Amino acid sequence: MPATLLDFRSKSKRAMQSFVRTFGPGDPDDEANLPMDAKPRRWVDPKTGKEISRLKSVVVDDKGNLLLKRLITICIVGAIGAACFLMYVSGVASYQEAPVSVKEETTVQDDNTLRWGSKRGFCMTCVNAPYRGWSWWFGWGECKCHAGWSGACCDIPMLNNGECALYDEELVLIHDHSVVPGIPFHKDLVTSPCSNAWSIDALGQGVAPVVVNMLYNIIDERPPDYVVESLDDLHAATKENSYWSLLWETLKLFAAIFTDDRGAEYDMLNSLTECEGVASDYASDSTGLTALSTMGRCYEAEMDALDEVYTGQYKPTLPEYNNFWRLIDPEESILFAMVDNVNDTIPVAWMRSDDMFGWLRLVGSNPDMLRVAVAADFNSNFDVTDAIYNTAMGESGSGTLDAALAEGRLFMMDFSIFGGGVSDNNGKYLHAPKALFAVPQDTSKRLVTVAIQMMQEPSDEYPLMGAPDPSIRDQFVEKDDGTKSKDFSPTMSESDKQTLIKWAMSKTAVQAAESSYFEVVTHFGRTHLVMEPFMMATKIAFHETHPIRKLLEPHFEGTLHINQGAVDSLISVGGVIDKIFPPPITVTQSLAVTSCKDFLENFNDNMLPKTFEKRGTSTLPAEYPFRDDGLLLWNAITDWTLDYLKITYSSDSKMRKDPWLKCFWDLLVSVDGGMLKNVGDNGHGVLYTREYLAEFLALIIWTGSGQHAATNFPQKDVGAHITMNPTAAWADGKLNAAGLSIQNWFDMLPPLHEAFDQLNTEYLLGSVHYNRLGRYEEDYRNGHFTGAYRDAELRFQAALDNLESIIVARNQVSGTMRGDVFPYIILMPDNTPNSINI
Repeated sequence: MPATLLDFRSKSKRAMQSFVRTFGPGDPDDEANLPMDAKPRRWVDPKTGKEISRLKSVVVDDKGNLLLKRLITICIVGAIGAACFLMYVSGVASYQEAPVSVKEETTVQDDNTLRWGSKRGFCMTCVNAPYRGWSWWFGWGECKCHAGWSGACCDIPMLNNGECALYDEELVLIHDHSVVPGIPFHKDLVTSPCSNAWSIDALGQGVAPVVVNMLYNIIDERPPDYVVESLDDLHAATKENSYWSLLWETLKLFAAIFTDDRGAEYDMLNSLTECEGVASDYASDSTGLTALSTMGRCYEAEMDALDEVYTGQYKPTLPEYNNFWRLIDPEESILFAMVDNVNDTIPVAWMRSDDMFGWLRLVGSNPDMLRVAVAADFNSNFDVTDAIYNTAMGESGSGTLDAALAEGRLFMMDFSIFGGGVSDNNGKYLHAPKALFAVPQDTSKRLVTVAIQMMQEPSDEYPLMGAPDPSIRDQFVEKDDGTKSKDFSPTMSESDKQTLIKWAMSKTAVQAAESSYFEVVTHFGRTHLVMEPFMMATKIAFHETHPIRKLLEPHFEGTLHINQGAVDSLISVGGVIDKIFPPPITVTQSLAVTSCKDFLENFNDNMLPKTFEKRGTSTLPAEYPFRDDGLLLWNAITDWTLDYLKITYSSDSKMRKDPWLKCFWDLLVSVDGGMLKNVGDNGHGVLYTREYLAEFLALIIWTGSGQHAATNFPQKDVGAHITMNPTAAWADGKLNAAGLSIQNWFDMLPPLHEAFDQLNTEYLLGSVHYNRLGRYEEDYRNGHFTGAYRDAELRFQAALDNLESIIVARNQVSGTMRGDVFPYIILMPDNTPNSINI
């Protein structure tokens, strides 16, 4: 029998004995139930000599019947009823009653431990305890508290010398990330990867299409229907949450593909399926990631062999590049940005129109770099004239550059962060361009590209280029070879032809520079790395039952694991980033750390509405999906966090009395911890109100959900499109090269091997959507929030459903870029995961 029950029975029997000794009527039944050494006292009526009760007038009725048993029964039933009522009251009381019920903050030194809490004894609630002794229900004994809590009510958090108690003794906040030093990180936490469901989603959604793409790499046709059907079966297998079904469908896919011998490609994939160790890796590693890594190494070896077949650095033709893309984008939704027809041998659309180039500044993987231009942008190093402006705008005689500047209609992208660029790092080049854009006087119209300069200072090699005159931009004709492909018109002047080629090269230089910036700064540094100190502080400061920890943890799932994977294989020496991006890997790592620290040291400036204010993009451009959809999502998140906090804390003062929250805050603002600056209600590191804390928590959630989605998922549709978005310039791109021709533009595109690395990496990263924002009940967290918190969660989900329908409607408005040309679906809540897990 449990000791607690024995204790209860012993104490309760002694209490009954005492009661009977004092008031007992001498009932034989009562006496028989007592131990031999515990006989009750007898009372005798002196007149009659009969034994009577001492409380006869109370416990004996008119007929002399004893009522003691009845009285005891009534007392016990009443006590049980009162206890049930108190348990009900304490049960419906929300968690915050423990810390905020502290009437008087005291500090009691006890074994070098500082305890904050009340001095009271018995309490009505005991929520920070795994169980309670039986005696607790009867007014004595204490709760059996969780680690880190003390007191009869388990409402006294234990702080070691005023600092946060560590629930895991090995868990400390350190700054020794294995490759990128300076970011708060703890490697031990990545030993447990995210759930199997995540890994299966990654393999099924991202890897399988990449494998198919690899098979049909230079085939001038679409995948056969039987391959597509097999691929659909593979996708379906991911829903079964079983690696074995996934592996089986993968083998079926290979079998379907191998029915057609395709020479070098067949040999390559035949070797890949026999890759040594893949099967055993699947059996030994429940995440499947080891097998994927093994297959990746075999893939690299086979790609090297394929390079040899094509005599080294083979560069596909434009139709071959187009067919790469058709495989993963069968509807050709973005090919139009480069060509009119998949058989075009020159980038006809890229030279004819800048609509997509301007649109990518607002919906691509780097949607928050565009800023309003200022007078200091225009000088001898960027000498844009009225003539250049009016040619681009088609507003000759109707406006000036100065007028557009004064009206806030000019916008800049400036890659000065790259200094003098990179010259020939293993064949890769990086320019440091400036680009000017403008909104027409009719501000409802699209963003127009005005001028591009490939380096920070103009030169003969890299002069300032204004947008070509519209009159020369459509001089193309169909070839007579039956392919419907287009080429330059034979009547086109050499001067006009070179102008279009130089303009195409300038745009590609911007795209390549933006690729390097987005992947390292916007993506890895300002989302992946930024989340680490908040994950660490949450783990250290809050007990697992604390509401704020429960709020934040779903938004951390998989992040440390995927970050470590990135550090080990993506942003490491010899990793993919090192291979296909121009900066030396040490420079890349430094840029990631610098961008992360910039975020942490300017925390309040990263609140989403403030980012648009700071960049001067709050109202213009008029059609700016990242801003418009992002603010919808931001507002829904801030409403959710404020709603949540008002349940947790009934007032700002009670919030400030929560010592766990104080620990969390102190860790984050410490120079040895999260390093946060420009933080707090007034920007000076002090937390005053629930409204500010709601924004603070919303920024953490937004960064791990919406912000990461906005920069990561365009990789699938934009980043993987090799001809439009190369990760590097593979030639110097000098505009004064002798005999300049369209071949100079082609030279800026990647060779076959690197093209596959780019396509496969960015398609994979942009394809995996594991879980959905706000749908906490869809995975293992069923019942994660209960009571009032669950009601608030349902309100949040209803808000997300509403804004999903708003975004759908926006994508159907005719006369807009998103309605007519390229819809923006990235920030639909159903497309936005809870956390950074890819």
